[in-house]
Amino acid sequence: MSLSLKRPVAVVGALTLSVAALSPAFAQSGKANGPGTEWALGAHSSPPKGPGPGKLVAWQVGSGNTRTITFGTPQSTSGNSFYVGYDAERHTLYVPTVAGHTDVINARSFAPQGDFSSPAGSRVARVSPNHGVLLVLSSKRTVAYSLPAHKRLFSLSHGGNAVAFSANGNAAYIGGNMNKSLTEVAIPSGKVMHRYPIGHTGDLVRVDGKLFCADMKSGVMSVLNLRSGRIQRIHTPEVDPHFSYRHIPAATAGFMQLAADPQRHRLYAAGFSGHILEFDTQKPAYLGEIAVKASADKPSKLSGLALVDHGREALTTVENLKTAVLVRLSNGKILRRLPGTISNRWVVVKR
Repeated sequence: MSLSLKRPVAVVGALTLSVAALSPAFAQSGKANGPGTEWALGAHSSPPKGPGPGKLVAWQVGSGNTRTITFGTPQSTSGNSFYVGYDAERHTLYVPTVAGHTDVINARSFAPQGDFSSPAGSRVARVSPNHGVLLVLSSKRTVAYSLPAHKRLFSLSHGGNAVAFSANGNAAYIGGNMNKSLTEVAIPSGKVMHRYPIGHTGDLVRVDGKLFCADMKSGVMSVLNLRSGRIQRIHTPEVDPHFSYRHIPAATAGFMQLAADPQRHRLYAAGFSGHILEFDTQKPAYLGEIAVKASADKPSKLSGLALVDHGREALTTVENLKTAVLVRLSNGKILRRLPGTISNRWVVVKR
């Protein structure tokens, strides 16, 4: 197909166990910037189904400069996306939409490059580390495309909302909030290689030879050793006993996006409790939590998370306050506020 602070808890035991026509509704706002700048970018928060606002929100790291890029048709299913894919090698963004097409955007100019057909209901796009494959997911399907041609490689009859790849890009791990297991898929054949007993994964990150799998509902971080297959379950305080997937905005806790700092062997998780949770990725172990207080009288329900400034700071979305904040990870101090800049999943791009 062609383009058309911290409170430790105990760790609980281990288990072995056609270039297409350009979309008409692209627009930009904000100041220009020079080459080589870094931006945190994500799809503006949308419900799991139905219409979405049709916009990407972006922040130029270290500045007060924000930007909006529209895609699809605002307030329609073509304006609903969740996790934007980023091909750093070709400076390309992939915006999957519920309407059943993926918009393609130049990551340097933020200009549209076209779109192509993808599964209806798709909201997640991820690019393999070798830049050879794009996965696009809906809750029920996973489709792989070759890059840069966008030729369909395979289609699986199960999907999810979380993806991670092996270091060489020869395998993908697919999970989801509603999935009962974690599926390992060979790339590029699409053959299902293994199913691991790790369910309800809201986000996945591979670091230090391990796969960290965050269960939004239970507050358990499952850690899969990719060499041995050993699974360790780490319990955390990020738990709401009354959690419901149907009423997530009412939750008082729950894992959201994960972000890894491989150089410091640290993993961070945004929590709906208003904390960023920190993990040691080598042991692995839970280290504690960093409180994010964006309001004097309201909770801070965190969702999107990205590391900047060489892992010393984090950009995180405060979902209920409709703002993003820049936080110093050493003490939780809020360094900057970005009202109206909200996304459930951030990606960091270089322009």
